[in-house]
Amino acid sequence: MVFMEKPQEFRAKVSDVIKLNEKYNLIHLELIEPFRIKFQAGQYISLEIGRGERRAYSIASAPSEDHEVELCVDVSGQGKGTMFLNSLKPGTEVRFLGPLGRLIIGQEKKILLGATGCGIAPFKSMLLDLLGDKKDQREIWLVWGLRKPEDMFWEEEIRLLNATYPNFHYRLILSQPPEHWPLAAGHINEEVGVMELGPDWGVYLCGSKEMVDELKEIVKNKGVPDTQIHFEKF
Repeated sequence: MVFMEKPQEFRAKVSDVIKLNEKYNLIHLELIEPFRIKFQAGQYISLEIGRGERRAYSIASAPSEDHEVELCVDVSGQGKGTMFLNSLKPGTEVRFLGPLGRLIIGQEKKILLGATGCGIAPFKSMLLDLLGDKKDQREIWLVWGLRKPEDMFWEEEIRLLNATYPNFHYRLILSQPPEHWPLAAGHINEEVGVMELGPDWGVYLCGSKEMVDELKEIVKNKGVPDTQIHFEKF
């Protein structure tokens, strides 16, 4: 059983904001007080965006980087959370509650990670932790769906993991690819639909409600028990 740290309030300052593309930003939060955070790969924080208002964002950094929190966020919307994220600059002080969430890797023999958009964030944390830090030897698959080539990011980093660790397999799928796109096109449910899954698999999903609900049914029909299907929706 995984030990869960009790959530606590943190003060932090923005140390960097990296524009990954027109849709996604990478935000680095350097902890002020407490100075370190203990979390499990896959967990999230609840960021204060105004009086009495919070938004949940998955941690993209590895647990071994306990002096900061890295967030991968969609900044293309018009909501209060997006407006707050777009206002952040290096030096801005923020407050958050964490760690939170139970999207944590279990003891299954094989692992499938399914994400759309910035739902990749908790899985980047998991991959850095499992492959880079723990040298986990289990078979791990990542299936990641984006819309267009201009939405792509972290492609080089993930392909490097794919080349470095023989037990890690990766599929990037575009739902709106350009003409003559040489790689996979469609939706991630189609890719997962042709995979050979079963009771020895743990399935971890993060993305839109529609994607999560559809993939839950697909993997259940392939013999994955309910107790081994874990997810976060946004």
